[in-house]
Amino acid sequence: MDFLNGILIGLPVFIILLGPLMFIHELGHFWAAKRAGIRVEEFGMGFPPRAVRLFKRGETEYTLNWLPIGAFVRMAGEEDPGDPRSFAAQPKRWRLITLAAGPFMNFLGGFVILLIAYMFFATQPTEFRYAIGSVSPSGAAASIGFKPGDVVLSVNGVDMTQRLAANADPNDSEAAYAPFRAQARQSIGGEFSAVVLRRDEANANTDAVTEVTIQGQIPADASPQAPLGVGITRQVTKSERMILSIPDAASAALNDITNVFVGFVRAPIDLIEQRVPAELARPVGVVGITNIGVSLIEERESQGLFPFIRFAAFISIILGLTNLLPIPALDGGRILFILIEAVRGKRVDPQREQWVHAIGMIVLLGLSAVIIVMDVVNPISLR
Repeated sequence: MDFLNGILIGLPVFIILLGPLMFIHELGHFWAAKRAGIRVEEFGMGFPPRAVRLFKRGETEYTLNWLPIGAFVRMAGEEDPGDPRSFAAQPKRWRLITLAAGPFMNFLGGFVILLIAYMFFATQPTEFRYAIGSVSPSGAAASIGFKPGDVVLSVNGVDMTQRLAANADPNDSEAAYAPFRAQARQSIGGEFSAVVLRRDEANANTDAVTEVTIQGQIPADASPQAPLGVGITRQVTKSERMILSIPDAASAALNDITNVFVGFVRAPIDLIEQRVPAELARPVGVVGITNIGVSLIEERESQGLFPFIRFAAFISIILGLTNLLPIPALDGGRILFILIEAVRGKRVDPQREQWVHAIGMIVLLGLSAVIIVMDVVNPISLR
């Protein structure tokens, strides 16, 4: 994909994928602030600079802004309790509800998106191949010759095309990846070979692929949990439409949400226990999320829109979870100050709290910039 095509495809996907999720987050804050009696000075659709003032209802201005991503809520006195209708002047319970309402809307939105996805777009994979999503620079896969985007045809002479039975659980990742992992573990301390489909590197503007044979050794001291040091995804080659009732769709949605929560909590544990190589455990920013979204859109011929819509729901839930982390400038960081106030019996000095959140925002913006650079230099793709 050349630069222009990347912009033409990536920008709409970015707006469609992240815009509504950020919008419903801010809508949660807005609704709770109104219920609490906080004066909301502006509800903006998109990010500044302002394009036009749409209208004013009561004391709130509704504006349309030039950057078409998400929304924002500007409340009176977020750190200044001097105004009786400011956010800072409200009782602890209403400040807590107002802050938690944003993540809650992300959770609710994720459930609704998943429910719709399972009811109207669900597909059942019946055949897939393994694809290399990322390669650790220090892992055995890099020396063997794997590259991100490789589609694995065979390993050690064994066909890697996987066919799923009608009653198989497509979400059982352990069972799905078992054949590939088994071949890698058997090759620890010995030779490993694979035949992969690889895009034509000489002409990135075409979809032409060629078969490439790669081989090398996996060191004897390689971790059994990740002997190669690759991130594996599934490239579905065949699927069929699923018809789910509302109860079944709701059950599947709740199961997905549970898995996201568990995975989010377990991620640091898996990293410590080396279940996931450190190089592959990096965070993904807006560029990486957009790249994954584009990859899922481009795979719609084999799977329809179900993976993309499901991915959007996962991002909504992760957005809510991330915002609840006790980090200054995030909703969770502000909630932490309220909990400290409840324990101490008096609030932290508003000016000090404001400085803490300001520093936190600077750090978060810097980290976001680093992640964006990483996404560009070492892009994540499902292809």
